[in-house]
Amino acid sequence: MVQRLVGCLLAAVTVLGAAGCKERSDKPIAGLLAAGAPVLRAEGKAWRPIAVGSQLLGHDELRATGPAVLEFFGGGLRFLEKGDTLEVGDADEAKLHGVNLPSRHIVEGELQEAPRPLRIIAARYTQVMVTPASAQQDDSYSSNGYFAAFFTPNGLSSKATDDTPREGPRKPLPPPPHRPRVPHIHAGNLGEGGWVATVEDGFVVAETDDLATAVLLEGGEVPLGRTTRLVVPDGAEVVLRMQQGQEVEVEGPADVRLR
Repeated sequence: MVQRLVGCLLAAVTVLGAAGCKERSDKPIAGLLAAGAPVLRAEGKAWRPIAVGSQLLGHDELRATGPAVLEFFGGGLRFLEKGDTLEVGDADEAKLHGVNLPSRHIVEGELQEAPRPLRIIAARYTQVMVTPASAQQDDSYSSNGYFAAFFTPNGLSSKATDDTPREGPRKPLPPPPHRPRVPHIHAGNLGEGGWVATVEDGFVVAETDDLATAVLLEGGEVPLGRTTRLVVPDGAEVVLRMQQGQEVEVEGPADVRLR
C-alpha cells in the first residue's frame, strides 16, 4: 500500500514538472531590422554575425558590437548598443502586441501624430542567415567580413582568388534598376536626394520603400533618398532638411513616416 502511494506521488510530481517546463517555440519571433555594426549570434561556443533581415528565434543569444534594432513580430522594437547581450525571447518587447514607439508623420513640414501602422511584420523577414565563411577576412569578429558579405553589390564572386566554389552569387548582379527587387528587409543604400538627415544625438534607423535599412550615426549630413520611415530611439535627436531650406527636428522616441 505504501509503495503504491509513493508511486502515485512520484507520478504526480513527474506530470507537474513536465507541465511546468514548457519548451520555447522554434518559430521565429523577431527580425534584425538594422545594424550599424555586426550583430553576433551564439552557435555553440562560437559567435557568428547574422544578416540584417534575418528571422530570430526566442532562444537565440545575441551580442551587439554597435548600434542595432530588433523588430518583434508583435510590433515592439528593441534597441541595442555596443556590448549589449540578449536572449531574444527574454526581451520585454517580445511580449508586446503593438508598437512601443509613438507614431508620427510629416505633413506640410510639420511633425504630427499619426495612426499606428498596420503591417504584417513577420512577412518582412527571411530565414536566418550568417556571414559566408569566405567573407571572414582577418578575424571572425571584425566588421570587414560583415560588410563585404552584405554591402558588396556584386556579392562575393569578385573576391574569389582561386577555383574553389564560394558562397554568394556565382555571377555579378545587374546594376539597378535592372536588379530584382529584394522582398525582405535588407541592409542597403538609401538613395540620393530627398530629405537630408543630421543626427545630433544617439543614432537613427532609416528604412526605404524597397525595405533597405541603414543606421545613421552622429555627425555629417546623410541624404535619405527613398527613405519612407525613420525610427528614432528615446534620447536620440535628428534634424531633417529639405533642399528648399525647410527644417524639421525630431526627438525620440518616435516612429516617423516621411511619406
